Amino acid sequence: MTNAQLKNLVTEAVSLHREISEQNERLKTLKASLVREARLHENEFTATDNGGSRWTATGADGCIARVNFPAPSLLSLIDSESETFDQVLVLAGEHLDRLFESVYYLRPIEDFREEVSQTLSKREARQLIEVCQTKATPRVSFETAETKKAE
Repeated sequence: MTNAQLKNLVTEAVSLHREISEQNERLKTLKASLVREARLHENEFTATDNGGSRWTATGADGCIARVNFPAPSLLSLIDSESETFDQVLVLAGEHLDRLFESVYYLRPIEDFREEVSQTLSKREARQLIEVCQTKATPRVSFETAETKKAE
């Protein structure tokens, strides 16, 4: 890719990113308006299988917007140091082992990579760090150049 092609690629990408950002903001506003409107039509809600509800509206061209109000979801983990944990113990009582599974998990310490490197051999440290991390997806970010406005 030539330098000029690269500059054009960056310019096009930034321009498209701006357009998408503006459109996403507009879409968020429209969705919020639909949610507010749906709340005014609670008598028209339809129950969903999971215990939530749904409201449907039709557009001028026949398109449909559905506003879903999901049922509350269960916590995936209840930390043993939280107030919720203490409440669960009291409320579940003798049925605790039947209603919950106790899961032990490990959380890497702060400065994990540095500590591992200082504690283990190079080979062991590399292996342990590799096992304890996930692949990260490359991200592209943009900085918009100040544009001169016509006076």
